[in-house]
Amino acid sequence: MDDAYYIDRVLKGELNAFTPLVEKYRHYVTVLVKRTCVNPAEAEELAQDVFVKVYQHLGSFKGKATFSTWLYRIAFNTAVSHARKKKRYRVSIDEVTQSRYEVSDEEQQQGREEMIHTERKYEVLEELVATLPAEEQMLLSLYYKEGLKMDEVAYICGLSLSNAKVKIHRIRKKLNEIIIL
Repeated sequence: MDDAYYIDRVLKGELNAFTPLVEKYRHYVTVLVKRTCVNPAEAEELAQDVFVKVYQHLGSFKGKATFSTWLYRIAFNTAVSHARKKKRYRVSIDEVTQSRYEVSDEEQQQGREEMIHTERKYEVLEELVATLPAEEQMLLSLYYKEGLKMDEVAYICGLSLSNAKVKIHRIRKKLNEIIIL
């Protein structure tokens, strides 16, 4: 059955019809909200909050976007709001890059390009992305990890298409400049 079938049943009062939607999207929502939570249990609780909000506002779903896109938008907004309230400690990008490039004299002689292999570059990139504000992390996650189209990312984040493109471009540029240092 497709999402519309279950949504219609829930709106007609069948509470159990919401369960298949939760089961279908639980993993995606949890992965999305984990970007703003250090504690996995906290991420699970936040994901549950997302589904409560979705259930409470299901009547406002108009079908202008797919249900998954609408759901991701709620998850995005919930996660960003949570991160802003929490104001957790963040390591500065400078601290991460400086500690990652401390090497011995022998390694310095080999050159930085030879020393840092592709796998290491990804590790550093992941650490750098983790230092970004929650909204920027989620933009990157939705577009690159979740593989959503740019228009879906824009809708989820409440941005215009051109604004979403610009923000992702600026984030990539910022990360690229840091990595090249």
